[in-house]
Amino acid sequence: MHLLLDGYNLLHNTPELAPALARGQGRAALLKALQLYRAKRRHRLTVVFDGGPGEAPSRGSESGVPVIYSGTGGSADDVIAEISAKHGPGVTVITDDRELAQRCISNGSEVIASWEFAARLMEAAQGKVEGLEPHGEDAGWDFTTKKKGPAKRLPKSKRRKADKIKKL
Repeated sequence: MHLLLDGYNLLHNTPELAPALARGQGRAALLKALQLYRAKRRHRLTVVFDGGPGEAPSRGSESGVPVIYSGTGGSADDVIAEISAKHGPGVTVITDDRELAQRCISNGSEVIASWEFAARLMEAAQGKVEGLEPHGEDAGWDFTTKKKGPAKRLPKSKRRKADKIKKL
């Protein structure tokens, strides 16, 4: 899974990074958290930030995480939309920007809210990756076959999104 992250959007939606953001070290703290996340979950990550050294977009790597700067001539949203258009369903975009989300969905990409990913990011960065160990009495097989009520199956698009979120 290739995750394409709206850098500043994610940074501002991760409350645990607020102290670093206040000290002007938010971007470095986010990249460190993403490095730890990547060590736990082997997803391909690309972070896109607004701005950068030149007029045109530039690529680099910080803390072992691929980073794209949009440059002064464009916005990170435009760069993310271009990548989404190029790769379509092969990319999952992490953003809370509604306009960008609509552009990416129209290109066939999945979109996950920044706040939703931020929770997973902080769990992984702090060593609490869900699903690695059983949780007390809930661990093990439930042998009951009693139905709890009518099946409430979600639409296919929502089931796919839920599957992608589980993989984060």
